[in-house]
Amino acid sequence: MSIKTGITQETPSRIQFGAGVYFSGVAYNEKVPPTETEMLAGIMGATQDGGKLTITPEFFAPELDGALVAVKELQNKVGETAVMETTMVEVNANDIAKRVIGKVTASTDGDYDVITSSALKSGHFYEGFGYYGELLDGRPFIVVFKNALCTSGLPLESKNKENGKFAATFECQSDLTYGVTNLPYAIFIHKAEGWTPTNAGEIAS
Repeated sequence: MSIKTGITQETPSRIQFGAGVYFSGVAYNEKVPPTETEMLAGIMGATQDGGKLTITPEFFAPELDGALVAVKELQNKVGETAVMETTMVEVNANDIAKRVIGKVTASTDGDYDVITSSALKSGHFYEGFGYYGELLDGRPFIVVFKNALCTSGLPLESKNKENGKFAATFECQSDLTYGVTNLPYAIFIHKAEGWTPTNAGEIAS
């Protein structure tokens, strides 16, 4: 037997393609994806250089005498993190205030929004924060965090003959309503209609 590639009939429908869009303010429901109208209304602005999603479970296993390797029956999931990263290019007073944990006031002459430091408040969290992308065949690929907190601050980079940009890291956060053992995130992958699994013989050939 000679298997030369991992490409199957399903490969084109399983590849995430393109940079996608980030949004906030959608209703969080683990059974119902956000609507196009909700996502369009919540678009956070243009991005650059794409983005990154990282969901990482945290494990613990006791170190027992005689166990010289990792043992699957001893593994326990004891936590997790879910993070979305992108590079934003639009400046907006309210979004900046959320990212630096600040507040927005007006200048004396009323010509400027002024962002200054403040204590962390509920309004600094993004509710219904998410990402909309597509697979290579055009089907939606959506990720939603019930709550997100920007933990990267405002690392603004400005260069000659280039637009300003700043990296943004959004960490998923639970709340007391959802619970303290799992993170409230949901990944929606639209099902293909008429999907036919590839059999081993087709893969081999």
